[in-house]
Amino acid sequence: MKILVFGAGPLGSLKAARLHEAGHDVSLLARGQRLEDLREHGIVIQEDDADEEEVAHVDVVDSLESDEYYDLVLVVMGEHQAIQILDTLAENEHIPTFLFMGNNVGGSDEMVQALGNERVMLGFPYPGGKRDGHVMRVLPINEANRYTIPIGEVDGTIRPRTREVAAVLEDMRGYDVEIRTDIEEWLKYHVALLMSGLVPALYAAETSMKRLGETRDLLVLSVRATKEALRGLRNAGYSPSPPVVRAFEYVPEPICVWAIGWLMRNEYAKISVEGHARDGREEMRYLFDGLRSLIDQADGETNAIDQLAPYYDPDTPPYPEGKRELSMKWGGLVAPAVGAGALAVGFRQLRSKASADSTAERESGGIHYEISGPKNATTVVFTHGFALNRETWREQTATLSESYRVLSWDLPGCGDAARSSDPVRFDVAARKLLDVLDDEGIDHAVLIGQSMGSLLNQYIAYHHPDRVRALAHVGGFPLHEGFSERTIKLMGVHERALKLMPEQVLYDVFGRFVARTPDAQEYARRASARTGKGNMISLERRLLEDLKEGIPELPELPQLVLVGEHEYFLLRKKAKAWDERLPNSAYTMVTDAGHIANHDHPTAVTERLISFLETVDQPTSG
Repeated sequence: MKILVFGAGPLGSLKAARLHEAGHDVSLLARGQRLEDLREHGIVIQEDDADEEEVAHVDVVDSLESDEYYDLVLVVMGEHQAIQILDTLAENEHIPTFLFMGNNVGGSDEMVQALGNERVMLGFPYPGGKRDGHVMRVLPINEANRYTIPIGEVDGTIRPRTREVAAVLEDMRGYDVEIRTDIEEWLKYHVALLMSGLVPALYAAETSMKRLGETRDLLVLSVRATKEALRGLRNAGYSPSPPVVRAFEYVPEPICVWAIGWLMRNEYAKISVEGHARDGREEMRYLFDGLRSLIDQADGETNAIDQLAPYYDPDTPPYPEGKRELSMKWGGLVAPAVGAGALAVGFRQLRSKASADSTAERESGGIHYEISGPKNATTVVFTHGFALNRETWREQTATLSESYRVLSWDLPGCGDAARSSDPVRFDVAARKLLDVLDDEGIDHAVLIGQSMGSLLNQYIAYHHPDRVRALAHVGGFPLHEGFSERTIKLMGVHERALKLMPEQVLYDVFGRFVARTPDAQEYARRASARTGKGNMISLERRLLEDLKEGIPELPELPQLVLVGEHEYFLLRKKAKAWDERLPNSAYTMVTDAGHIANHDHPTAVTERLISFLETVDQPTSG
């Protein structure tokens, strides 16, 4: 593939070198002294603690002409710089894809306005680095120390182009790629995790990690500011991404302060955060101002943010070194184990380092799925509900993959399979899932399903009992004698109503019907739009056929029944009666949640699933 890398700093240079190494036709655009250095020395990469430098000689250019063609342009620079070159990029109408890779809090609107929706993608480059003359110093990055690059389309879809770009980036040694349907939210929350508290606290400590780590009150303010920013983004209507970052709000300050203090002593932070903050103060201030404008929409508490904001000004006197006067708060914890685990996951997301057990996105027999976690642990399979996709389980899979082998998949006709696969009956879907488990060498698993996913899991447990260890249901009801024949006939009216609804109205109504919180409602709208009206009608028709057929008896396995506090009365009643009929089950009401309780109140559902799984099997440490 013919690729132009626009941005010759540490990360742009690294991407150009690795893509060139992988055999692509790469050009690197640079100007001024950097252009002269590249022509004289080539791309010189020095990995931290490595004995030797890595040198790559690629084609170096100083401009992008309007008549030039590249299959892909990587714009590897921060948002404040990228928007300054949009006019130059827009002059070239031949290039099909511009992938903007860098910190971004303002979203894609300006890029789309200049270049068009079909030509813009967003992503983040990883890892951190700094410039040392003509040498680009970066964190260790190799096959044994892989990083995961998040990328995505600005409209949340996954297209053949999306997968093609992901495949190209995965050609780079030391990298994996994660395709996200919420890349704009991911980038906003990445900025919030850094710019609200950590970076201004670092400036307050004269850009010294050591001094910051030894000034406890600055760490406390950093933690409080980060929590304020996360709440502010969420209250302003931006869904937490990855969902696990929301759990950071529940971790007590002493745990957070200890963890960030540890990070300050880590060489990773010194290169990736301290170096970038020192060299990119203008970018940091731009991102902070953009973040502040977003969270101000929510009109929430910003006391700690207000205290740290002045330190973006280099003329502000430094914070007193070693100050320890603030009292830390232990409140707000959901559960110690979950809180500490969520914090650990959050730091891994900040670094986004892949490992041998990292999430892998795969396709087998038309089934798109993700698998992660230690291979020798109990397997947990997550199946989504009607018209949704595997994204609904993001927080649960991120946390449980620490101790369990976790697989989440898109049902035929949904998610990544919406355009390439038609909805099918339970017997076909069951066979497809079992084939995936066979491909992965998984003999049996705990099946966790939401609504329609719960029904499919019951079908599998009855017809293939040797493959199932236990069942957990979110917003589920029994497939055995679940509804009367009269009720099923009445539900057939719903199929006809789907046909009559305009598409956008359908997706909006669906979001309000299945979810309670704004975050979950927006997800349901987005997911159902990906599934599409035609597939939703087909799903409904096949679901009614499967409900009518049912299963002869209830599976007698360990089971957990989770029901949202605001679930619809009939389903809530059915679930309670179902639990009473099951010989080995537990029942939990999830507060402030509707039909997709796992998305309305993800932390509570994750905590309850962990407790249930511990009763099923002692997990193997990863």
